[in-house]
Amino acid sequence: MFSNTVIEEVLFVSKKGLAGFLGITAGNKNYGLYLALVFLLFVAFLINLFLKVNFFKISNLFNVARSFSILGVVSLGQTAVIISGGLDLSVGSVISTSDVLAATVMDGLNSRVLQVSLLCIAMGGFVGMFNGYLVTKRGVPPFIATLGTSTILRGTRLIFTKGSPKGNIPEALRYIGIGSIYKIPAILFLFIAVAVLFSVILNKTLYGRRLYVTGSNYTASKLCGVNADLVIMVAYALSSAYAALAGLMLAAYTGTADNWVGEWYDLDSIAAVVLGGAIIGGGVGNVSGTVMGVLIMIILVNLSLLANLPIQSQMLVKGVVVVGAVWINNKRIQWKTQG
Repeated sequence: MFSNTVIEEVLFVSKKGLAGFLGITAGNKNYGLYLALVFLLFVAFLINLFLKVNFFKISNLFNVARSFSILGVVSLGQTAVIISGGLDLSVGSVISTSDVLAATVMDGLNSRVLQVSLLCIAMGGFVGMFNGYLVTKRGVPPFIATLGTSTILRGTRLIFTKGSPKGNIPEALRYIGIGSIYKIPAILFLFIAVAVLFSVILNKTLYGRRLYVTGSNYTASKLCGVNADLVIMVAYALSSAYAALAGLMLAAYTGTADNWVGEWYDLDSIAAVVLGGAIIGGGVGNVSGTVMGVLIMIILVNLSLLANLPIQSQMLVKGVVVVGAVWINNKRIQWKTQG
């Protein structure tokens, strides 16, 4: 049974996020994120005007939508882990493993797409449960547990592929990455479906309520009769399963297998979730905030590309965003403690 006091406190805190930190909240609207997005679009307009590039060109917007969809799926899974009070630094390696596994086993055959896709997602779920087991049953800090799992996956992948992945991506899977439905990228519809499902899990199920309670106060949740360890393990399983799905989406988009394709998604997903209002430490986070955080990240990267910034400068921009997200997280924790 849940304590009504605990639940009410968690639901109250979960509505704050970044907009609450900025002091411009009305209900649960992330107005701070909307302002940031408007500012980025204004920057895009200036880049269009002075550098003679077109951010608003349909082909570029399609690229933004596809990149957004992939990072969005990863970040939704990361949201579950961060709400639970942890971090998942294995998502990048899960993405790469799923990408390589799909190309190798499918090997261009449309008849294998469904079975192998389910296999990849199951692999991700298993990896996530293992992460959750290390964190809850063995007391390994999330940072160390998931980083260790990432290293194990990376080594296994390199041994399996001998450093050079083989295989081909079937046309049926490629359609998801590069095809369109009613002139809208097909991959965006997949993201929307995943986001709706995740929103239902967070907001309409008993598990979602228990996730917020566990992340807000692990000890109190156990005293209320919640199987907190299982809640956390499922959060990690969701994260890795979503990462595996993102690996399939990335394979569909790029059409190639790459041992390092997921390299940057660990920090990118964490930064997007924190920008979206979650608190590293648990109990706070929501789908709409994460979606906005992802959109901000993707637009920043796209503008860097349009401005022809060298790769070093693009990495610098990402680094500043990550550091800024951590700074915001620390300030938000202070605000939550004082409030």
